[in-house]
Amino acid sequence: MSDQPDFETNGEADDPEMSDAFRAGMREAGYHVLRAGYELLAGVSAFLEAVGGAGQDGTPEGPAPQRIEVE
Repeated sequence: MSDQPDFETNGEADDPEMSDAFRAGMREAGYHVLRAGYELLAGVSAFLEAVGGAGQDGTPEGPAPQRIEVE
């Protein structure tokens, strides 16, 4: 048996105020997790667009090659 308190034996599991607070907290946490996931996907998308689209707009990626004549 564990040394941790058991909510059912302490009577705290039947407390409706605690149950409502728990649900509200979990709802807020879920909202923030979803929002963070969306921001992560937006960041990855922007990164991939910048990396994958480099040099595809018709302009060279770097300076133009320079020809040096040797005598």
